[in-house]
Amino acid sequence: MTIDSATLAYQNRALQVPRAQAQGMGAQSAAARGGASIDRSSKLYDQCQEFESIFVNMMLKEMRATVEKSGLIDGGQAEDIFSDMLYDEYAKDMSKTAGFGLADAVYVELSRRSSL
Repeated sequence: MTIDSATLAYQNRALQVPRAQAQGMGAQSAAARGGASIDRSSKLYDQCQEFESIFVNMMLKEMRATVEKSGLIDGGQAEDIFSDMLYDEYAKDMSKTAGFGLADAVYVELSRRSSL
């Protein structure tokens, strides 16, 4: 089997995750459905984003549990602690930049309920 440059370029490419667009399931549609605007500087929105971060962290933890450890390189308890802290930061960053929309939806719902 020969490997040409196109195959090699394909195999070495970095994984790119596209960001959600505002007109999709992001902030604009959540605000339009709820009839409320989203104040991203409010304390309520900060808590909603923290909730989304916790949800993403739980999702990442379940995904990580499906990967088998080889046992060849095992950092023990220190590696587990570091991995947990690393994935906490991954979850916080993903909830701020990936545009899942969970924080926006929770914010709209909570702000709608508080105004009733």
